[in-house]
Amino acid sequence: MAAIRKLNQKLDGFRLFAGIECDILRDGSLDFDDDVLSELDFVVASIHSVFNLSEADMTRRIIRAIGNPFVTILAHPTGRLLLKREPYVVDLPAVLDAAAETGTWIELNAAPKRLDLDWRWWSRAKEKGVKCVINPDAHRTERLQDLWFGVGIARKGWLTKDDVMNCLPLEKIESELKRKREG
Repeated sequence: MAAIRKLNQKLDGFRLFAGIECDILRDGSLDFDDDVLSELDFVVASIHSVFNLSEADMTRRIIRAIGNPFVTILAHPTGRLLLKREPYVVDLPAVLDAAAETGTWIELNAAPKRLDLDWRWWSRAKEKGVKCVINPDAHRTERLQDLWFGVGIARKGWLTKDDVMNCLPLEKIESELKRKREG
């Protein structure tokens, strides 16, 4: 974080954001303490284990996590892996309501193996004022092009560039990040 802050002081017309993806634990807490999360520009929260909870428990888990004031984005909100793993059971309308209430953005994971959140949910999210972040989930540079799959899913879900946070100008992204933190 210190290195990023130092670079941002040197760079003109360019901004690096300090962020992290953290795990949502079984009880909805996060695997980093708030003192660490508070130093970051953004925090992506996601579930990577314990997929077999009841719908009520999984929903509570996610809603507790996005209730953390430092969580900016909920990633791959159903946990699905196409042709490999079914989505975990979760009350998505309740999660979208909580995201709207907390100002949490929802990821549209553009990796072809995920495409999560599914296009059928985006009109409901948009109706509630929930913003989207398209993420290629690239673990290597060749996968950055997967962003285009996400753009296609966003369009299919009737989203416009105004609904997608990473389509906004830098100043707007900075103000939205600040607004999210100040709740």
